[in-house]
Amino acid sequence: MEGPEVDALSFRLSALAGRQWVDRIDVPTHRWQANVLLKHCSGKRINQIYSQGRWLLWNFSHGVSWAIYPLRRWRWSAQWTDADKPVVPDWLDNISPLSKDIGRRPLLRIMLENGGCLTLSGRPLLLVLPTEKLYRHPSLTGLGPKLSDEFLTDEIWEKRVRVLAGDKTISQAIMDESVVAGISNQTKCEMLFAGGIHPAARIGSIDSRRMREILVTARRRGDVLCRASLEGRGARDLPGNVYDRAGEPCGRCGTNILAERCGRDGLWSWYCPNCQRLPRQPMLFGVEPVAAPLPDIEPVNRVPLK
Repeated sequence: MEGPEVDALSFRLSALAGRQWVDRIDVPTHRWQANVLLKHCSGKRINQIYSQGRWLLWNFSHGVSWAIYPLRRWRWSAQWTDADKPVVPDWLDNISPLSKDIGRRPLLRIMLENGGCLTLSGRPLLLVLPTEKLYRHPSLTGLGPKLSDEFLTDEIWEKRVRVLAGDKTISQAIMDESVVAGISNQTKCEMLFAGGIHPAARIGSIDSRRMREILVTARRRGDVLCRASLEGRGARDLPGNVYDRAGEPCGRCGTNILAERCGRDGLWSWYCPNCQRLPRQPMLFGVEPVAAPLPDIEPVNRVPLK
């Protein structure tokens, strides 16, 4: 799940449950630790629901926050607890992108004062922390800004990439959560294709103009994905140029798209070898070594080498 998708989810959940009082929180009995921590939020008001990268954050009125991360697939469903209660049109408009079917592994169920019921199912990572210490947690303390943050200008983006990412490849820099949070591997591949940049290119070989062009592409794609998520669609429903299209012809030049691991990020990168050529990498101190002539190789067992 990408950052813009979590943005859209936080907007919908905030419209449903923001500033609402929690009547009851139900947790499966075998999750004894979750029962102890989560049920302390019963009877409290939900002050705010927002996102940071892929993290979905809930702030409650008694100084406790939830930090939920889609480590694995999750599902949010919205229902009325009272089937005979007349349905408010605004409520239906708000829950349309959320699933009305509860998943197979319910993790928690939140009963709201207005009769609404939110159910989280799946196996996400869920942290319960004091609000004042929320961003001191190791998983949250190093998160960078989101693509939708207004203060993320072109200059700040380029500075963060060059300073925080160091001498990494551009593929590793984009996926570094400390640079910008919430960019997925799919968005990374489409960003680099739009800018004509090879995934294994070093940051020092990319000029400022192309560095800013890929930010524009990322923001444009993030806006489209956020609107699609509000309509109930996901990243897989958006058209792509290279992602997950290995062996297919490129839409620009017809060259077969390749997929390989670039750097140490452990993620596959899809790219067009013709549209995204690997530039000459900068050498140490800007000096390129002089190529020495190769020595003659003696034949083995008097068999000439071809």
